[in-house]
Amino acid sequence: MPTRSSTAKKAVRTTTRTKSAAAKVKVNRRKTREGALGQAIVNKTAKKAVKKAASKKPAAKRAPAKKTAAKRAVKKIVAKTYKKAVTTKGSNGSHPLGHLLTAKLFREAGFRGGISSKDDLLKAYSTDESIFSIRPQVVLQPKNRQDVQIAAKVVSQNVEQFPSLSLTPRAAGTGLGGGALTDSIVIDMCAHMQKISEVTKKKDITYIQTEPGAMWRDVEKKLKKNGAYIPSFPASKDICSIGGAIGNNAAGPDSLRYGHCAEWIESMDVVLHDGHTYTIKPLSAREFKLLIKQDHEHARIAKDIFALISKNEKEIKNSKPHTAKNSAGYPLWSVIPDGVAKFKKGEGVFDLTRLIAGSQGTIGIITKLTMKAIAIPEHTALIALPIFDLDDAADAVTKALKHNPINVEVFDSLSFDLALKNPSFFKDRLDGPAYYRTMLSMYTTYHVRFRRKVPEFIVLVTLDKDTVADVGEREIVASIASKTVKPRLVKNPTEREMYWQIRRASYTLSKFQDPTKRPAAFLEDMTVPPENLSKFFKEIKKLLKEFGVTAAVHGHGGNGHFHFYPLLDFTNKKTPELVEKMAEKFFKTAVKFDGNICGEHNDGIIRTPHLSKMFTAKMLGLFEQAENIFDPNDVFNPGKKVNPRFDIKETMRTFN
Repeated sequence: MPTRSSTAKKAVRTTTRTKSAAAKVKVNRRKTREGALGQAIVNKTAKKAVKKAASKKPAAKRAPAKKTAAKRAVKKIVAKTYKKAVTTKGSNGSHPLGHLLTAKLFREAGFRGGISSKDDLLKAYSTDESIFSIRPQVVLQPKNRQDVQIAAKVVSQNVEQFPSLSLTPRAAGTGLGGGALTDSIVIDMCAHMQKISEVTKKKDITYIQTEPGAMWRDVEKKLKKNGAYIPSFPASKDICSIGGAIGNNAAGPDSLRYGHCAEWIESMDVVLHDGHTYTIKPLSAREFKLLIKQDHEHARIAKDIFALISKNEKEIKNSKPHTAKNSAGYPLWSVIPDGVAKFKKGEGVFDLTRLIAGSQGTIGIITKLTMKAIAIPEHTALIALPIFDLDDAADAVTKALKHNPINVEVFDSLSFDLALKNPSFFKDRLDGPAYYRTMLSMYTTYHVRFRRKVPEFIVLVTLDKDTVADVGEREIVASIASKTVKPRLVKNPTEREMYWQIRRASYTLSKFQDPTKRPAAFLEDMTVPPENLSKFFKEIKKLLKEFGVTAAVHGHGGNGHFHFYPLLDFTNKKTPELVEKMAEKFFKTAVKFDGNICGEHNDGIIRTPHLSKMFTAKMLGLFEQAENIFDPNDVFNPGKKVNPRFDIKETMRTFN
């Protein structure tokens, strides 16, 4: 297995991460090495071409002048290809020669899917739903698992010669943190790998097998026929793939009760850096002992991760965020959830899926998932809580949480106000009669129930059948109420739909406030304990005023998890600097209130450089060690989760 020394690896990372004189020298050396290799290939190719051309005629009949002309022509063609390679640079200054060479190697190794370096395709893959743009060098579209194995193997075998090579998996491109962007090779898991297998059932649990490129909505459709769903579904389920959701360890509205996607994984097939596929699942102590006796990369990784956790268990436990939702860093605290001591006694599990879910493709590429699903609950009650004073927010939410709700969702006054002012927006989302009913409900709520005063927040609490039966609807409403908070049991289906339409459309509605600006996704994933909501939001409002921006807010109130989308002008040259300054202050504020900067959208480009605000230097070092155990050659998606290498300002998009 080809590996780079730790010293070499550190040097490569340093070149892309710093601007010191020493780092620049190392970058130049790397470019020189790649350029020298390329020139050698050009010379070799030219010689072969000339020799081949010369062999077509007897030596006696070849005129010297013509021989020279032919030689020059061949060299000119080859040199042109080489010139294109060395004059085109990636965002990190690297030459793409290695990428051009590996394209041929992919085919020779048996890669059957698409391979392209066409400008229009590279442009399409240079952006996602984030505020960043990074142009890749090559796009791969694997047909199947074998193609993914070949891709990993080819990159692993050539990364020592061409350090700028890497492999970044991409799904539906709905990520908000830039996690699927790269200046090297993109491997598109959605182009072909969308197969969904039959649903099976065992006792009360339903299982479904799917390839990572399958859209969540299609998986959900198939499960629904069997009366089941995966309760960790993200809010973007209609447009995201299941592989992308797992890669970010997404957690939508019902995560309040049911947690992140990682908790609903039965098993996964993963291609590791050696180009082999391994089935990874939670292991009992006995299964773990059997695994580590074997001679392959999965066994080595499991053994080394166990040693890493055992040695640093106290630091890992102390570093676990205090929030219900977190996708920052590598959750080493979740691998052996019951502790090392108990596991050694045969209790609990060892679960590497908890590291791979949420890793953003930095330690392996998922090729198949077996997911667990449960029966769709009966949502029999919705309680709406208008919050007119921010001081009441924390108290109202914590009271609602005592009743074990399925979800507690929130949207702000700006969202409601924009919905009132832009009714035409809903015409495309609702059919005729439903549209008119929804609009009537919205205006009635505003004029009658809210008395023409829009609340700071509207909190929606969903309760299931069993909870309502045990406690009673009126009793639950009374227990949440206070002098200033008057919750309502929403029985009218149209009114329910009205609230949910606004909640789901909060992000899109924010675009109507100022057509010259765009809602920017970079503060959209902060989480605090629910009891700190009021203090947190007061501080956030001060910061928004300080920076002179407005932001639509919505989120998962029961988890204390909120999405802020400041409206910014991305044609303004000062915006990149503004984004950095805002991120610095807002992230510090989240941590100040015992929260985190990354609830479900993951680290990507925007949050990786800020993880030091959440974790100690020692813990960041453990993240790096864990990544190195899985991927010693930095084959997969470098610069995310650990060792940030993309400059936030330089890679920011300029929207029209």
